[in-house]
Amino acid sequence: MAQRIKQANPYAQILSLDTDIRFVGRIKDRKLITFVRKANASPLLDEELSNMVHYQASVKASWDEMFNEKLGRTNWMITSKEKIKLITLFLNDGLLILSTAPDSNHDEIITKIKNLNSPL
Repeated sequence: MAQRIKQANPYAQILSLDTDIRFVGRIKDRKLITFVRKANASPLLDEELSNMVHYQASVKASWDEMFNEKLGRTNWMITSKEKIKLITLFLNDGLLILSTAPDSNHDEIITKIKNLNSPL
């Protein structure tokens, strides 16, 4: 009898890639559809502002699409703030968003995510 292998949650897997990652979320159709947060990381924004920052990431991404024909598809964007760094990765059907410590090595984190063999 074949055993079923339980597939790991890819977002929890991403969260565990680097100690500087605080939050990992998936945006589809401008809405946050799933997320994981580091256990000891309290939210920096209330629910309303969190929704707005997720929507803002979607709007920035859609603005960027107008340049795709001339410049190529956007792979990722970084927003660096005093207290946090926001990483947005462009997927075929939405966005992967992360918040990290402001001094995190975003290139290293993005490379680790790209090397995962999990569908997002």
